[in-house]
Amino acid sequence: MEYVSTRGGSRAVDFEGALFSGYAPDGGLFMPRSIPSLDGATLQRWSRLSYPELVKELCSLFIAPELVPRSALNDLIDRAFSRFRHKDVVHMSRLKDGLNVLELWHGVTYAFKDLSLSCTGQFLQYFLEKKQKHITILVGTSGDTGSSAIESVRGQQNMDIFVLLPEGLCTQIQELQMTTVIEDNVHVFAAHGNSDQIDECAPSLDTTPLPVVEIVVPTGGGGNITAGCIAQKMGLPIQLVAVVNSNDIIHRAVQHGDFSASEHVKATLASAMDIQEPCNVERILWLLSGCDSHLTKVLMEQFTASKSLKLPEALHRKLSETLRSSSASDEDIVRAMQRCWEENWCLLCPHTAVAAHYHYSQLDSCASSTPRCCLASASAAKFQDAVLRAGLVPQLPPEITALTAMETRSTALRRGEDWARVLRDRIAAAVQGWEARRGTSLLFKDNAGRTAKCLLFEQQRSITIAPDDDLAWRLCSKSL
Repeated sequence: MEYVSTRGGSRAVDFEGALFSGYAPDGGLFMPRSIPSLDGATLQRWSRLSYPELVKELCSLFIAPELVPRSALNDLIDRAFSRFRHKDVVHMSRLKDGLNVLELWHGVTYAFKDLSLSCTGQFLQYFLEKKQKHITILVGTSGDTGSSAIESVRGQQNMDIFVLLPEGLCTQIQELQMTTVIEDNVHVFAAHGNSDQIDECAPSLDTTPLPVVEIVVPTGGGGNITAGCIAQKMGLPIQLVAVVNSNDIIHRAVQHGDFSASEHVKATLASAMDIQEPCNVERILWLLSGCDSHLTKVLMEQFTASKSLKLPEALHRKLSETLRSSSASDEDIVRAMQRCWEENWCLLCPHTAVAAHYHYSQLDSCASSTPRCCLASASAAKFQDAVLRAGLVPQLPPEITALTAMETRSTALRRGEDWARVLRDRIAAAVQGWEARRGTSLLFKDNAGRTAKCLLFEQQRSITIAPDDDLAWRLCSKSL
């Protein structure tokens, strides 16, 4: 399995190369060169697997055994899910009137990002230990990604993680889950800006058919809906619905072909979805265009330059055939949370409530009899203000309550400050510390040729850190 850039200007890489690259060198995003096709017999067999066993089967399709032998792969996945609170890792709650809620938030940080990032951390450490290398990971977060990424690598000697959170735009619990992790390899920055501004700084034997299920996916950056598109292309019989809050660029793209950012990001109750530049839509457009890298490059460069894009008619038609979409206001979110509690005694987080709002709107209009599953992306315990706004009582597990009494640590990134320079200095210091512990050194040069060198024991390496380095360089994880 090879991975290629959505923009076609970079060489193909294997799984390890894609894992450590972040963005492709040409500014695109990596995607599998081909999507495996699953027959009915395989889908029937997989439908009986536990969640961890299903992940192992899926990973084996995308990771060559020469890179990660199957026995090692199995061990990595088992370790990744060892800290989940629910015995099944994910849990389906079947509620009144066909409201099926798939709870994806039983990981350490009570959010769906734990499912993927716990595996990512294991894969990173596996390759780094084999090669005795160190990497720096830079993460921009709108709420849940940062804490999940931190938990996946905390305490690891071969990785330093730098997380930028939008100060005041996450919930208190989300922020505490990041700032209370006091580890030498964890560096948290509270930025005076929104998540899009942060991203700018950082980019068959059995032929019995399976029934079609409608999967309702709350989405902001588009990563989870992209995964759904890949699963659909592999043969999973699903109809996808992308549901968003008032930051509705994905909804407008599906409905009208209008992929244009609004002038301002709107603060909503579903704060992790307060995004107007969903980077993973590039992957969806590449996939639906027949893997046309040239078209994808042209479209994304136009969007980057103007923040406005009208999708070509044929591509918009393909997108609207692949996805349905809906948006929800804060009032819609509150009503969905209240209704679910009144009918089921089940608390929903505001992001899950965006999906429930779609379900209730379909139910009330008798629009469809297709079985439906709403993805629950986080626990309501992380969003107390939204729960209170709905007139409900927060239910806080002890792990969440304990956060408020813990020591916190973060670095402020103030408006007007050169965030890139602050991050470069801190990243350089972290890497220099790791090299010193290994008995090696770094030679740093600026544009004027000035140098700073730590003691050399085994080898000498040099990198140039220029004040005018471009954005892509700053966002890359640098493997030394």
